[in-house]
Amino acid sequence: MIFKYIFCFIFLFYSLINGQSSQEKSIDSLWNLAAGKHSYAEKGSKEMLRLCTEVYYQSKNINYEKGTLRALVKMSEIYQNEQNYKESLSKINEGLILAEKTRNYVIWSDLLTLESGIYQEFGYYDKSRENCRKALSIADQITETDRKHIARSNIFRQQASTIDKENTLPNKYDSVKFYYGKAYAESKALSDTFPQKNKYIAKNVKNIASIYLLQNKTPEAEQYLAEFEALTKNEKNSVEYISFYTLKGNIENKKRNYDKAVEYFNHSIHLSEEYKILPSKLIESYSGIAESYLGLHDYKNQAFYLTKAKKITDSLANAEKKIIEEIPSEHTEKNENHLLFYAIPILIVVLLILFYFLFIRKKTVSQEETTTVEEEKAANDTSPDLVSENGVEDPDLNRLDHIIELAQNNDKSFYLKFSEIFPAFNETLLSISSQLTPSDLEYCALMKLNFDTKQIAVVKKTSVSSVESRKYRIRKKLNIDSSENIYKWLMKIQTNYK
Repeated sequence: MIFKYIFCFIFLFYSLINGQSSQEKSIDSLWNLAAGKHSYAEKGSKEMLRLCTEVYYQSKNINYEKGTLRALVKMSEIYQNEQNYKESLSKINEGLILAEKTRNYVIWSDLLTLESGIYQEFGYYDKSRENCRKALSIADQITETDRKHIARSNIFRQQASTIDKENTLPNKYDSVKFYYGKAYAESKALSDTFPQKNKYIAKNVKNIASIYLLQNKTPEAEQYLAEFEALTKNEKNSVEYISFYTLKGNIENKKRNYDKAVEYFNHSIHLSEEYKILPSKLIESYSGIAESYLGLHDYKNQAFYLTKAKKITDSLANAEKKIIEEIPSEHTEKNENHLLFYAIPILIVVLLILFYFLFIRKKTVSQEETTTVEEEKAANDTSPDLVSENGVEDPDLNRLDHIIELAQNNDKSFYLKFSEIFPAFNETLLSISSQLTPSDLEYCALMKLNFDTKQIAVVKKTSVSSVESRKYRIRKKLNIDSSENIYKWLMKIQTNYK
């Protein structure tokens, strides 16, 4: 009788183990649907999120930690691609706790890298760099060689992106290229048997090409893009081709082959819409094709695509405003006890230096106000009818008065009319810096028309400080020395008045 009970117990225990294993296999099969090579294109981000959510909850129900972590990483990635940073951070936080608990160094490193990318988007560059340092430390503990190379490649690529976005180093592009080079070396070190080796190499090759293009080294950029095509000849509908076609379009713009550029940008736009993700990539494509139509003197299409780019830019900016203050507080909570330990000495130090900083701030603000007044006074001294120093004839005053009136009324047709009268103005600025957004160009147009800071703030329905910040960023993008008057600098831009 005792043996009968023992046998039943063993049978039940064996069935329980096999049942759980069967559930895990079912979850893994579901995961394979979400992790397929063409999943984004075939399913779209909404269906991908649904599949990942199902994997997540099924894994949680049976305490299958590997399945839970996989789902959290993929959901974080999808939300980040869609610029839904709040949801992405929520998934990353949960994943980091579980990855650390289970010592899953691959996913731990990946999540830190994803989080670094979000910090970068919101201008927390120190946090972004710190995350990359942590991710590298974690990646060094990965035992599987190929997985370690992939993790390190992703981290180096993120470091390059942060430097590019921060835009403060005098030799920025050399530093960016250095980290893209390290990412490339890691991908080249993957074993020949690794199934996606060419994919990882190609991604880094394309990034190096983008830096050469920004340095106006077009032949080198084309050489790397040719290598990218050779590595991905069977993957021309992959998500990586969105930015590839954008780069090709930008190259053709530089060569003034505008019809060919339009063709490439349309390929990029089509792929972006097919994948239903990456709205930031659409901004690049819309801005690029608008430049192409400007070169073709097709101002109607130029205005159409600039408007589309501006809508996405404004939409993302509004989303960022809603959560930009939540990011620091959300992540501060994780180390709340640790921070309290240092609260008293930090408070003492802050009190000791507070008055000093207040004094410095007051002095700095005073100097900035003086500089702004002098700059705008000098701008007002510049001929309001936009006479250039080389003697180009003034535009018709009635037409000029008309576009000034449109600007003052914040009329949507202002920028289109301005571009029609001064077709070479935007082209010249974009040739100096391709990083200028449609909104930046509109601000430049207003400054070209001698609108001072307060006037621009009224027109754009924003604060004076916001306008000053925008002017500062435009200076950086155009590499205008701080000692140079931005209004006079813009007045010297060739306009080719029509």
